[in-house]
Amino acid sequence: MSKEIKNTSQGEKKQLLPSDFYMEGDKKVFTEEWHARRGFCCGSGCRHCPYEPKHVRGTITLIEK
Repeated sequence: MSKEIKNTSQGEKKQLLPSDFYMEGDKKVFTEEWHARRGFCCGSGCRHCPYEPKHVRGTITLIEK
């Protein structure tokens, strides 16, 4: 069963897939792929932030690998 998560800055809902996150205790940790698919940095200091500069709200430039 997939869930939806609201992209609050753009007002659209996206499917939340099981591969988009993992649980660490009672915390949901989102993957780099999920963050990239969302399309922007939330600025919350996420562990798997794929944006450059990291942890700057609104950043849309992905780190090249």
